[in-house]
Amino acid sequence: MTPGSSWSTLQLAEFLAIVSSFTTEASAALGAVERVAEALDAEVVAIIAHGQPVAAVGYPAGAVPAGELDSVAGRAGGALAVPGIGVCPAIAVPLEHPPGATLVVARSEPHGSLNREEVGVLHGMARVTSMTLGMLRLIDHERERQATLEWLANEQAALRRVAVLVARGAPQEQVFAAVAEEVSRVSSADMVHMFRYEPDGVAVRVAVWGSHEESLVGSRYGPGGHNITTAVLRCGRAARIDDATQITGSPAAISRLLGVRSVVGSPIVVDGRLWGLIAATTTRPEPIPADMEQRISGFTELVATAISNAQARSELTESRARVVAAADQTRRQIERDLHDGAQQRLVALALTLRAAEASVPAELDALRSRLSQVADGLVAVQHELQEMSRGLHPAMLSRGGLRPALRTLARRSPVPVEMDVRVDERLPESVEVAAYYVVSEALANVAKHARASLAHVHLDLRGRTLRVVVRDDGVGGADPTRGSGMVGLSDRVAGLGGTITVASPPGDGTSMVVELPLDPVVIT
Repeated sequence: MTPGSSWSTLQLAEFLAIVSSFTTEASAALGAVERVAEALDAEVVAIIAHGQPVAAVGYPAGAVPAGELDSVAGRAGGALAVPGIGVCPAIAVPLEHPPGATLVVARSEPHGSLNREEVGVLHGMARVTSMTLGMLRLIDHERERQATLEWLANEQAALRRVAVLVARGAPQEQVFAAVAEEVSRVSSADMVHMFRYEPDGVAVRVAVWGSHEESLVGSRYGPGGHNITTAVLRCGRAARIDDATQITGSPAAISRLLGVRSVVGSPIVVDGRLWGLIAATTTRPEPIPADMEQRISGFTELVATAISNAQARSELTESRARVVAAADQTRRQIERDLHDGAQQRLVALALTLRAAEASVPAELDALRSRLSQVADGLVAVQHELQEMSRGLHPAMLSRGGLRPALRTLARRSPVPVEMDVRVDERLPESVEVAAYYVVSEALANVAKHARASLAHVHLDLRGRTLRVVVRDDGVGGADPTRGSGMVGLSDRVAGLGGTITVASPPGDGTSMVVELPLDPVVIT
């Protein structure tokens, strides 16, 4: 069935609704070509970009003639060989997105070439497809960025937890077990092992996370053969074996027993000497990710610090502060990227969509309504990204310091806040960021759990120490050991050499006192 005047009014709005319902760019592209083929009774519809098919219907799987489609796209039309039919007239319409893409349509007799009205409908579909794919590409990028941020946050939290153990002088066995567990959490490994080399090259397993934990600790493996302990011993660098069926030597039997498919090892170097290694293994058929050695390296450095035990507590605190500073820098960079890139592009896209909505003829009410819904959705996404970016790193803190940044927190709090900030000068950035997050997390907990009618925030300087007090008149009974937010705050405060104390007697509100030295460490 070829489109008539009623089709151009009703079905174009339906086409917009269908294409907009997909959640990824790839699925939306395939849905668009399928709908175009159905609407225009076309045997072949494809999107081609830079000589590569993006989506296509009318061809057997894996048999899309990219070169022929690209040739038709370059000529803006012509003739195209249709499987099972022969050569048919084709038309090509350029798309704004993906960049350099073209929508190609081929239809056999009796309809043959598209008439003027059908060409107009096709151009309308092309505009809708471009706009939708562009929006989904942007959303896909932001999802990837958010996933990367989550991974980085998990990795930094894991490193902080191990760093705290090292700084507290925990027994080596406890540190080793914690490292194996944390590496397993931030990686795709099924098991994580830690080995110590003896003078004769024998590798002794000192910790393991995964199955057979107790029975494997203390196992000894002599040098020689093709295996990860021997490879790291010989080269002194990270190594990997992607096909564990080729493992030989003393570890071969246990590797087969555990069903190991691939393994990565990263050396532990203490005072310039190869001490041992951390090995991550997987039983899945796909190899361990290429960046696994880099992920493990941060933990091997912490293990080396624990083993050498030659650094003073201030040096260990410096290591923790460096981790916190790196996480803050990552937050700042992502906040800038969101603000300068994604949010601005979303605003521009929404304005373009509003302009398109305004240009729709009055008789196309359904299309106008759908365009308005999509534009509203874009604005909502932009607002969500704005809130996300504010949570990553407070721009007001960088520009104006603690006083205006904390006032902004107070204004946003659903519980009234009395603010008393007796700090006029700018403080070290790490101290300001820590104080900000202390108040932010505390006010969030008041709003969520305290059932309070008023919160008080007080900041002052006592010598070279910033004192932060947050209290409320709520129900009390808070447990500071529960909740990832408080754990993260404790890690951040400890990384600066500070202290945090929480008092929350039932029925008498909650009080948090944090003391932060202004010059806790020098990060090099």
